[in-house]
Amino acid sequence: MLWLLKLLNPLVLEIREGKVSVTKGRVPSRALREIQGVISEAGIGRATVHADGAGRFHFSSRFPVDRRQPLRNILASL
Repeated sequence: MLWLLKLLNPLVLEIREGKVSVTKGRVPSRALREIQGVISEAGIGRATVHADGAGRFHFSSRFPVDRRQPLRNILASL
């Protein structure tokens, strides 16, 4: 199922060992630093985030619910 989400979504972020990487799409370096700050503060070790191109973001279950809105705010400003 994850491979299908990667294929269909224009932006995919993967967090592995606390480091965020863009596996599909583009994110400006400034925004990537802000996203990394959110990840570091929350202590997220592994998770994924998919943007569907319609302004909606889908988070893996490992992404804490209380840290999703700050990330949405950053991504919505792109």
